[in-house]
Amino acid sequence: MKKMFTALMVVLLALTLFVGCDPNDSAIEPPKKENPSQNPDNEVVDPPDEDDLSPTPDKNEQKYEVVLYFPDSDLLATYRIKTEILAQEDELAKAALEAWLAGPEHKELTGLINSDANVVIEYVEDVAGIAHVSFSQEIQDVSLGSGGELMFAEQIAMIMQQFGYEQTQLLLEGEVVDTLLGHLYTKEPLTAKDPDSYLWVEEKDTREFVLQNVAFRIYEPAPGTEVKDKIVVRGLARVFEAAFQYEFEDGHNILDKGCVMAAKGAPEWGEFEIVIEVDDVAGNIGTIILYEESAKDGSRLHELQIPVTIVKE
Repeated sequence: MKKMFTALMVVLLALTLFVGCDPNDSAIEPPKKENPSQNPDNEVVDPPDEDDLSPTPDKNEQKYEVVLYFPDSDLLATYRIKTEILAQEDELAKAALEAWLAGPEHKELTGLINSDANVVIEYVEDVAGIAHVSFSQEIQDVSLGSGGELMFAEQIAMIMQQFGYEQTQLLLEGEVVDTLLGHLYTKEPLTAKDPDSYLWVEEKDTREFVLQNVAFRIYEPAPGTEVKDKIVVRGLARVFEAAFQYEFEDGHNILDKGCVMAAKGAPEWGEFEIVIEVDDVAGNIGTIILYEESAKDGSRLHELQIPVTIVKE
C-alpha cells in the first residue's frame, strides 16, 4: 500500500511539471544579433562594398576653398584658380600642394608634374615663419627645363603665401640641397610675389597663335593676310633682356626695320606690338622678319618670317 501511494505521487508530480511548462517559452532569451546595416543610433547605413578600395573619409576633414597656380598648356604664363579640397585644418597647406601636384581640372591649364612620376610631398612644416616643403626622391627624376623649374618654384611659393608664408624652402627628403630639379638653385628660400601679378584663369587671353617658334608666338597677322596701309604685328616674345629686331622687305629692298622691347624678358614671355607703314612696296608680296641678335657674334637667332599680301588701291 505504501509503495502504491509513492508511485501515485511521482506520477502526479510529473503531470504537474508537464502541464506548467510552455514549450514555446524559454527561461533565458538568446541575445539579439545587431543588424550590420544599422549603427548604434539605429540609422540605416549601406554595408561596405568589398570591392571599394577608397579610403574611409575622415570625420575631421572639411571642404576648403584654396587658390592654386598652374601654367597654360603652352607653358606661356601662370594663372590662378580657386579650387575646393577636402582636408583637416592642420593639414590644409599640405593638402593644397597635393591638389596642385595632381594637376588642374580646367581644360586650359596643365600640371607641371606628371602623375606617373610618383612624386610625394612628404610634409609641410613651419620653421621660424618659413614654410619647409619636403619632396620625395622621385622629384629629381622630373625634367622641366630652366623655364619650367622657374614656374615650379613660383607656383609653390604662391600657394604657400595664402597660408601666411612669404618664403618657402624646398627640401629633398627633409634636406636642403643645391638644386631640386637640376637647374634652379634651391639652397635659399623662395620669396612669393604679389598675387595680383597673376591673372585668374577666367581672364586668360583666348586668342590662338597663327605662327610660332621657340622665341616668337604670333597672334596676327596670319601668313598671307591682305594688308593695305599698315601692318600690325602682335604676339609674344621670349628673348634675352626682352629685346629683338624686325625687318620688313618686299623681296628686293628692306623697307623698314627696328628694335622692339617686349613686356618681359626670357625665360618669361612678353607681349609686343609692331606697327609697320606700307609704302613703296614694289610688288604685291611683303615679308616681316623677326629675330633675336646674338650677343656673342651678332648673328640672327630664332628667325621667324611672316609673309603678307599687299593690296594696292
